[in-house]
Amino acid sequence: MNRSLSLLLLCLVALVSSARPHVAAVVDDLPIDVPPVDSLATDSLTTDTLHLGDLVDKATGKKKKKEVYFLNGVTVGIDFVGLGMKLFGSDWSNAEVLARINLLDKYFPIAELGIGSADHSGAELDNHFKVTAPYFRAGLDYNINKKHNANRLTVGLRYGFSAYKYDIDSPDPLVDPYWGESRELKLTGLNGNCHWAEIVVGLETRLWTIIHLGWDIRLKFRLSQKKSDVGMPWYIPGYGKSDGATCWGGSFKLLIDI
Repeated sequence: MNRSLSLLLLCLVALVSSARPHVAAVVDDLPIDVPPVDSLATDSLTTDTLHLGDLVDKATGKKKKKEVYFLNGVTVGIDFVGLGMKLFGSDWSNAEVLARINLLDKYFPIAELGIGSADHSGAELDNHFKVTAPYFRAGLDYNINKKHNANRLTVGLRYGFSAYKYDIDSPDPLVDPYWGESRELKLTGLNGNCHWAEIVVGLETRLWTIIHLGWDIRLKFRLSQKKSDVGMPWYIPGYGKSDGATCWGGSFKLLIDI
């Protein structure tokens, strides 16, 4: 009995050993394609995410990196705030144009030139004030948006200067309280000038290829001022109302790349 059991076990071992190569061959022929782990990791890391304003390669549909040069062009523009003030009947207005250079899409040296005017009544003693004169600003804007697209958020500085002549008159004669004499107030060609600095925060977006819109707000600091013997002017071209050492301003600009 023991001898017959031993012979049966030997036959089973021989059968299993002979079937092993055939099973391995069948497994190798199965149509299972498992991608390498490295390729899966690489594909997941190279997936591009598109954002508004990104350039897209038409052939591949993937995001295309924008080439940035040292000199990226010149832009000219016009401000609508001063023109709008005149249309709405304000006591003051201005007409302003600008030109700037784009360096590395980060730095924007800029020059602003304009003519400011005011025609105001109702100051002390119901005086009438009038001025029209040019002004000039120069400075630099810095684009803090890290993406090189059409949307820019900028901070900057300006230096401004204006030399002007203004007139003051009164519709009613002034009466001397001591002598009782009346005298007409009519002062013309009073000389003055002003130097000031500005902190500027702006936002810009593209409408179409070379056309942009820009907004900014400005905090202005008067650095020095030359005034006449009769006192401060009511308005300083390019700076604003002169009733304080600081004042606020802003602009709404149409910009064109050339």
